[in-house]
Amino acid sequence: MIDKFVNQLIKKPNKISIKKAKLEIIDWIGYSVAGTFTEQAKPFNNLQKILPNGKSLNLFDKKQLSVFDSAFINASVGNILELDDVHRTSIIHPGDTIIPAAIATASHKKVTTLNFLIAIISGYEAAIRMGNCLGAEHYKTFYSSSTCGVFGAATASSYILNVNNDKKSFKENLRNSLNLATMTSSGIWQCRKGEGEAKQYALANASKCGVTAAYMAQHDTRAPIDMIEGELGFLKGYAKKIEYNELIKEENIHLINEISNKPWPACRHSHPVIGVSLYVKQEADKKNVTFDEIKKIEIETYSTAIEFCDKKEPKNNIEGKFSLQHCCALSLIYGKIMDEYFNISYLEKIQVKNIISKIKIIENKKMSKNFPINYSASINVKFKNGLSIKKTNIHAKGDPENPMTEKEICDKSFNLIENKIEAKDDVNLLIEKILNSKEENDTSNIKWFDDLQKIINKKEH
Repeated sequence: MIDKFVNQLIKKPNKISIKKAKLEIIDWIGYSVAGTFTEQAKPFNNLQKILPNGKSLNLFDKKQLSVFDSAFINASVGNILELDDVHRTSIIHPGDTIIPAAIATASHKKVTTLNFLIAIISGYEAAIRMGNCLGAEHYKTFYSSSTCGVFGAATASSYILNVNNDKKSFKENLRNSLNLATMTSSGIWQCRKGEGEAKQYALANASKCGVTAAYMAQHDTRAPIDMIEGELGFLKGYAKKIEYNELIKEENIHLINEISNKPWPACRHSHPVIGVSLYVKQEADKKNVTFDEIKKIEIETYSTAIEFCDKKEPKNNIEGKFSLQHCCALSLIYGKIMDEYFNISYLEKIQVKNIISKIKIIENKKMSKNFPINYSASINVKFKNGLSIKKTNIHAKGDPENPMTEKEICDKSFNLIENKIEAKDDVNLLIEKILNSKEENDTSNIKWFDDLQKIINKKEH
């Protein structure tokens, strides 16, 4: 099985996949750099201060880090703002682990822009296929972004390390990297049942362990060939129902093209509700009705969204981002979603609480059945004057069927950084450089992340 899996990871990507990889990198830069300024990032900021100097990117500081520390530290911040990319059916956030791993490896093993992008695409392919193979049942207990992300990180790192090798050694080292990665796959959902940084630590560890697996394989570390599918292997230990074909099936497209991008800083399961609530806000404004006149709000969505985000009384920033009720109220009141709206001052606003008190959350069986292919929601807001405003969205904003535009993704990243660091021109130039690179004929080594480090160096330390 491992050879068939590897064969699907080294398919030659087309221009569409290359362009998508660029957009995911631009997206990652924005939400990760902004994440370093948060309260949740402080433990990782404190840690990087005592780590030894190196030559790899450090999103926190001027001091660069070792390859392995760079992957760990930079992967710790991607999910903090809840703006990270997501793949629906595998239910993972691939960019959080894969992009830091690839950047760290590329700082040590020089690679062209084209090969770097292919490494990213291959990493996404590995993580997403593993997530699809494990299925939604795995996701109920395990933090799939971490358990599957380690395979994506190992793949991207291995690709960069072996890109100039002959095909036989390339595939052998990639195979060993993946088999070794099974030994460090971890992450459980108890982390979302309370406060802390365990979720960030899981991604940091997955990225670093993926890079470590790739380097160990590079130095002749081996593992049994059936570590993934064997009787005591990874799949048997992590899932009751295993879709083996998802790991090895031949497809003409790359799965990175199925990635969704988040327009709003909240749990992805809240986005369908945000989308329909924003529609109601627009319609209510047209009809000159205010939300003081609401009689009742009925929201229907899928069971996983309810399991993760049915929080009528969120008590902190994180719970707010995982509250369907709070996200709905914010959308109806302000007509947009900003990160500051999840601060305690907004959680305690009387107007927000009044709207939340009128919300009823209902599971829609059809939507539950269609998850995770569709992330859907419907809303029916009933006013005291008899007016009702209804809306159903089958696809959340940011999904491939309802995508963020290239400009929206670039503006998102630019605004996230520009609000934190005075480097407007440098950020614009970096985004343009990534977006407009002519990688097909460029044999020079990738320099994007040297430019990013220069932007980081302009932080007020």
